[in-house]
Amino acid sequence: MADKANGNGKGNVERPARLIDVARRAKVSRATAARALGGYGFVGEQTRKRVAAAARELNYSTNVVARSMRAGTTQTIGVVVADISNSFFSYATRAIIDTAAQAGYQTLVLNTDDDLAKEIDAVRLLIEKRVDGLIVVPSSATSFDHLVLNDDLAKPLVLLDRSVIGLGVASACTDDRGGAKAAIELFLERGHVRIALLLATAAAHGAETSQPEGVVSTVRERAAGALEALAANGAPEPIIRYSRSDLEASRDAALELLRQRPRPTAILATNEEMALGVLAACGELGLTIGKEVSLISFDDSPWAKVIAPAMSVIKRPVYELGSAAVTALIRQIKGHGKSGRIELPTQLIDRMSVADVHKQQVKRPAI
Repeated sequence: MADKANGNGKGNVERPARLIDVARRAKVSRATAARALGGYGFVGEQTRKRVAAAARELNYSTNVVARSMRAGTTQTIGVVVADISNSFFSYATRAIIDTAAQAGYQTLVLNTDDDLAKEIDAVRLLIEKRVDGLIVVPSSATSFDHLVLNDDLAKPLVLLDRSVIGLGVASACTDDRGGAKAAIELFLERGHVRIALLLATAAAHGAETSQPEGVVSTVRERAAGALEALAANGAPEPIIRYSRSDLEASRDAALELLRQRPRPTAILATNEEMALGVLAACGELGLTIGKEVSLISFDDSPWAKVIAPAMSVIKRPVYELGSAAVTALIRQIKGHGKSGRIELPTQLIDRMSVADVHKQQVKRPAI
């Protein structure tokens, strides 16, 4: 009982212990108790232990909000992600939380479903929570009014995975264009000429054949990388479908691709939902991955290496990306300047899902 332990003469009436109660119990000044519990300034080790023991005996907890408002910082980072159920974003978020914690920051995470209105609400809420900085996966390539205030950033800001046109801020991205090029070059090396692209975007309405308005930078970069690789090798233009990132939509888009005549023999899927849609469509049509249909997906999802056949992927350094975003943000928060664009390399992992067309060709028997 805090009041009884403090000897305030109020019998069994309880109230939360105050800092002055801790100071009295530890026989130190209020300022010394504050420094000992707050971890700042000079306090002797024995004094610090005595104050900590007094705080435990009185069940005292510091008023973090009040203390942070006085200090002008909450030691909290706000994170706005597009789809926390996607393994890329969930793993990147884990990296952000881990790296922030190591630097003494807590993390508040909000999900937007790649919806701009939800993103605007999420940013507003986090600013109201007085976060020290923001890491945002932008759902729009051009809209950023909610991120600025009086011609400056509303908070220190790092964009994750995507960039925004006209907003000159730090971003942590991967070489998506180079990753798409590597995938197409592997298809071509294995003899594939009928190649399809299944591109994930929240801007799609159904399975669209041309790029919808409002696609984010990763979609543009991956499409551009694939087209550049095909053009550089004199290959035919690909069959393209843009689809929303859910299994039903991606399956329908994949079915459209696979019902083309002639059918594409190779598909580049730009995220795990698109890859799952291809797997579902192939199962429905009785087509075998790695034989009738070759498949490469962006991101090395946990299941990609355990399915049969194991899926070839464009692996991105997800954990390192999330960690780099936090490091860049904390530099801003501490006034050490803004980072530029951080671009980490991608890696093509060739497993078993890309057939070699040359080896599949059956030689005609001699007459």
